[in-house]
Amino acid sequence: MIALLRSTDGQPDSRFEKYTDFLASEGIPAITVCWDRLGVKTPSKDRLYYKRPARYGEGIRNLVGLAGFNLYIWRQLWRRRKDYKVIHAADFDTVLPALMAKLLLGKRVIYDIYDWYMDSRGIRNKLVRALFTGIEWFTVKGADTVIICEEGRRKQIVWKPRKLWILPNIPSLQTKRLPRRKPGDPIKVAYVGILSPERGLEELIALAEKVRDVHVTVGGFGPLEGDMADAARRLDNFTFLGRLPYSEALETMAGADMIYAMYHTSNPNHILAAPNKYYEGLALGRPIITTRDTLVGDRVEESATGYVIGEKKEDLVKLFSRFNEDEYIKICNNAVHIWDTRYSGYVARFMKEKYLPCILAASHDRRNADDKK
Repeated sequence: MIALLRSTDGQPDSRFEKYTDFLASEGIPAITVCWDRLGVKTPSKDRLYYKRPARYGEGIRNLVGLAGFNLYIWRQLWRRRKDYKVIHAADFDTVLPALMAKLLLGKRVIYDIYDWYMDSRGIRNKLVRALFTGIEWFTVKGADTVIICEEGRRKQIVWKPRKLWILPNIPSLQTKRLPRRKPGDPIKVAYVGILSPERGLEELIALAEKVRDVHVTVGGFGPLEGDMADAARRLDNFTFLGRLPYSEALETMAGADMIYAMYHTSNPNHILAAPNKYYEGLALGRPIITTRDTLVGDRVEESATGYVIGEKKEDLVKLFSRFNEDEYIKICNNAVHIWDTRYSGYVARFMKEKYLPCILAASHDRRNADDKK
């Protein structure tokens, strides 16, 4: 058995669900310990929830709740200590109790780094950065295996882990590619994800206000939910869907003509952003719109699979003022070709060749240790 830890409720969470879905398909039992911040999830024997209310994107104001969540994780890991051999800690928010279980209980730890903590939280204070640098050294060196989501993020990890794997945010495609737009139809743009102030969402509202033959659809949750709902009330070419299961998020993006994936480079972590949307665009045969001078922007320019622009509202409006149908078709074809030739089987190979052997080896080692006793 494996224990999986996540500081959200884990649904929707396309990366986390890759692992839980794979384990279920292989018949490997798993315990998941998550944080149900909205108090809407029903716990079960093997799906456990911390129930303290909290909002996403609150940063330092969530520290008390995060401390409580880590204590909750430790209590569950201790109570179920005879049930599992491996702990999969998703991101920095869950890795410390996992490492405690390694030190005190002899468990193996897989540390899946979604975002480098200091950069993703915008920490600037030198003393605080020094503190977290020390903690992050401990987590990277203490884990048995570290997973990152892009090759380009190696440079964020200053210290060499014992074992380093790369699993990009490639979707498990659950919807068909839909026919492309007909020339002359309104252009449909979709964004589904975290509704935070550094994702260019205010610019997306401005696009709907200024370019009336573009229809914008937004889904997700986070601090800007109220702004999205207000835009949907005011604008007949703006739709807000709220929180969506991942399967519906994919359907929403498949029904669009372009997928929006902008980032503000004032956040250092955004320069190295590795969004699901890059791979979702490839899988669905749709261009993404993203930010110049970022890792994903460089990738899109290199492969000609989307539009790379500046961060201002004017840059986004200008993109649609110079829209070219032939260029659009070429970009869609490039996306389909790259998905089919590079990425369509990547996740399955990773799970079968790396993840599964690691879990089975831990179980084998534990049985041998028990036999010697």
